[in-house]
Amino acid sequence: MTAASRERRRLLLITHRPLEFGGPGSVRWRFLIGALEGHGWETKVVSARTNPTQDALAESPGAARLAQLRAQAMGGVGRVSRRGFNALGVQPEALAPQLVWTVTGRRAIRARLDADRPHAVVATVPPVAAMFAAAGLLGPKDPPLVVDMRDNWAGHPSYDAGGSTLTKLEGRALAKAEAVVTVTDRMAELLRLIHPESAAKVRLMPNGFDPALVERRSAPREAWPEKVTLIHPGVLYGDRRVDELLEALARPSLAGRVRLELVGNLTGETERALAAAPPGVEVETVPPQSWDATMDRVAAADVVAVVYPRSMGDELSLPVKLYEALALGKPVLSITAGGASEALLRELGQDHALARHGDAASVGDALERLLGGPPPAPVDPARIARFDRARVAADYAALLDELAGG
Repeated sequence: MTAASRERRRLLLITHRPLEFGGPGSVRWRFLIGALEGHGWETKVVSARTNPTQDALAESPGAARLAQLRAQAMGGVGRVSRRGFNALGVQPEALAPQLVWTVTGRRAIRARLDADRPHAVVATVPPVAAMFAAAGLLGPKDPPLVVDMRDNWAGHPSYDAGGSTLTKLEGRALAKAEAVVTVTDRMAELLRLIHPESAAKVRLMPNGFDPALVERRSAPREAWPEKVTLIHPGVLYGDRRVDELLEALARPSLAGRVRLELVGNLTGETERALAAAPPGVEVETVPPQSWDATMDRVAAADVVAVVYPRSMGDELSLPVKLYEALALGKPVLSITAGGASEALLRELGQDHALARHGDAASVGDALERLLGGPPPAPVDPARIARFDRARVAADYAALLDELAGG
């Protein structure tokens, strides 16, 4: 029976973070919701109330500033309490205020379950509140639950300090799920290792890229332009910094040759780094753009900078901007701890500019290597086809069909 010939099925997506907020999770699910329609699945969404203090990726400078102020306040609380939390094997960030939605969100979730009578439920992580709310609410008579993990909670350096507490809590929630979707091979391996009782449930559905980006590729350059545009799309939040990048661009061999373009709201740390930038470093800051406008800028640039430190999950996860850069055929300046992003670039033969986060000399050396030769050929689209979100949507629909009864 085809999707067109059968009765349409209903999916309930539970996400603490509203989809109108920015960020990779929102981009992923906005695409999947539209694509799943073509496979016979209609999606309804239940989320926490919009709170401007929680959207650090907002296009509105005011909302982004509120989120930054909230993050600074929470960071202060974390610094004061970290030693006590670490003694329990957790980081303070693991017990963020949104966990309250684990309980307070259940009424809204139950109302949607009763009104929509979905055939399947997906709860997204992060934040983990959606997973815990769904796992605590759904019973044997409710539809099957899929936990969609774009980042791990247990074992993630931002949340886990080496204890067993998070693993036990996460394991209890995953035990309620019929399937656990993860976005990288490394993350899938970790989940199977620390949750052997749920190992058979783990399915890989990469974050990936919108297939339209491959069609937006510009013709490959035969030579670098006189001034190379290096772009970083998105907010530099958390431990993502531009300090070592700015220092590297001040090298005599790079000064005046590279123009850095930062697209998105600036955090206080980024503003201070720019104010202290060495002479001769050219930087253009661009206010937040729509996704389409941002992709236009990436397509027009020469090199894409990806900054992904270990503290933000580099060991296991991959930033969406990396997939998008590859889809657009752009060389990548990879500033990481040498984790999953670097491994993928090596696998694809796109390891022309690998650098270490926190090491300005490494960043400068990587840029000199890249610009010292001709522009590298873009990756063959066939080699990244597994990350095409249209293919991911088809796999997701097949999983939902399986859980809903074939």
